[in-house]
Amino acid sequence: MKRTVTSKIYIFSFAVAALIFSLGLTIGLVIENERLQVVDKLSLSQEVDLRSLQLQQTYIESDGANCDALNEILETNIADLSEATSQIIDYNKKAIADDELFDLQLREYFLTEIQFLLLSDEIKEECDTEAVTIIYFYNENEYDVQGDVLGYLKNLFGNKLMVFSFDSNFNEEPMIEVLMKSYNVTEFPTVIADDFPYYGGADVDELKALICYQLNYDHDECL
Repeated sequence: MKRTVTSKIYIFSFAVAALIFSLGLTIGLVIENERLQVVDKLSLSQEVDLRSLQLQQTYIESDGANCDALNEILETNIADLSEATSQIIDYNKKAIADDELFDLQLREYFLTEIQFLLLSDEIKEECDTEAVTIIYFYNENEYDVQGDVLGYLKNLFGNKLMVFSFDSNFNEEPMIEVLMKSYNVTEFPTVIADDFPYYGGADVDELKALICYQLNYDHDECL
């Protein structure tokens, strides 16, 4: 009799544990599905923004668009893309089922960022605008403060400074490797400021001096 009661307790405990596990897994999958829906929405938004910019860039070649407006839109889209990319990376770390789908989304965002980079160069040339482009290659080094340095400079120079950041460890997207080889990047962090390379990173004063030089010192922060 005692053995039967003990067996029933074991069976009941196992059933409760299985129920709790199943419930937790179901909740996790529901949350992840909601995250994927958010990612899909962000992806579509960036795709539409990029298409809009491309059409405006085509329009500007016919002397029909306003360069200031075009640069402002590009600046906003780059900022939105950076925020969305950070969100995707955070979601990817918390993914419990479909890592591959999140990786595909992250690939799409990095590709969009590269398109923005190429488009910004075209707009600079077409509109003859003064702005410094910085490409930042990083890895998973917790002591890397280069991102903070660039964020500080971005706050100082606003739309006169465009920053594009790429994860060197994200091997799923070959174009990042192509970019790194193009700039001979072999150490991290590396900053490419208007084609001037800073292998191993650069501090605030170094980059600020270069930015001011490239802007012909025509900025309040360069006085």
